[in-house]
Amino acid sequence: MDKGRKKIDLKPKTMEEKKMREAFERWYHSREFVPHGVMISNLCYLGFKQGAEYMRQQIKSACEFYLKYKDEPELLFEEKREYRVILAHLFGDDKDTSRYNDWLFKEVFRCVLEEENE
Repeated sequence: MDKGRKKIDLKPKTMEEKKMREAFERWYHSREFVPHGVMISNLCYLGFKQGAEYMRQQIKSACEFYLKYKDEPELLFEEKREYRVILAHLFGDDKDTSRYNDWLFKEVFRCVLEEENE
């Protein structure tokens, strides 16, 4: 479903994030010793914050995609040509939107619903 999703923007949005990013880049390029782990804690915070923002944007994008095409197999068929073969194979002439919606939900949120293979 990545083809229908929006591009994720992880640019710093606040001055605090920008300063932490710049400090990290200065440290990374100079390879200096990180005093007392201050930089590490800042980077962990920034990494967590960006990771959370990335996940929020991914979930939002998946929800928007699902809501746009829910109950609308013809719209998905027309706008996302890469799904034509899949839809034709799975549903043929069947107009059961309940089955289609179940499939669409599982397809959109597949990465969340799949269990890890260990």
